[in-house]
Amino acid sequence: MFLSQYKERLSTLKRHYALFCEPLLPTGYPDVIVVSYNPKYFESWNYERSNLTIIDLKVLHHLYFVQGSSSDDIENYLGIDSTTLFRVLERLLDSSMIRRTKKRWIPRSLKSGYGVTNIQAIEAKVSDWHGAFQQASINRWFASESCVLSPVQSPSSKVMNKAKKIGVGIYSLSTGTPVRTVQKPIRGCLPSSYASWMLNEWIGRRLFQTGGMC
Repeated sequence: MFLSQYKERLSTLKRHYALFCEPLLPTGYPDVIVVSYNPKYFESWNYERSNLTIIDLKVLHHLYFVQGSSSDDIENYLGIDSTTLFRVLERLLDSSMIRRTKKRWIPRSLKSGYGVTNIQAIEAKVSDWHGAFQQASINRWFASESCVLSPVQSPSSKVMNKAKKIGVGIYSLSTGTPVRTVQKPIRGCLPSSYASWMLNEWIGRRLFQTGGMC
């Protein structure tokens, strides 16, 4: 019921979005992830891009985080051996995600490859506020917005204060009532980790395979 109502809400906003139910991520299996994206940033996708691996995305995200780095520094920071790193950098070069400047590897502009505009992770833990907030906090590692879904119509002030403190939003949905936003989440920046890139790549590969249909 929540998903059908949420989809209807998204359709009224006329946004491009992808919905993932319990996807496998480094943090586990989040209940629901809704990813909004701008399709124009995927138009330059190439075949080599679809071959990127998780370790490639780890290196790519690191390069964006530090705004470029030498091979030695990448090896030392991420603990990658030189042979593996050579193959990683080769794949990133072939996919046009990085370029070489003297002895440094520089990432391309985010607009050339990152089309995700928002990642909202939603945890449905019924009445287990502790478990919900714990997982929602973990989800902020990759999501720009993290929320919990509960059947409780009016959460206590203690629950509300806890949610506000950790920047988590609350959706309320009980039988026979429409979904309601009790508290909005604090929105963070993207990409916040290599898992943010994983979601971007899943969407890009799907668009590439289907000719623009996600």
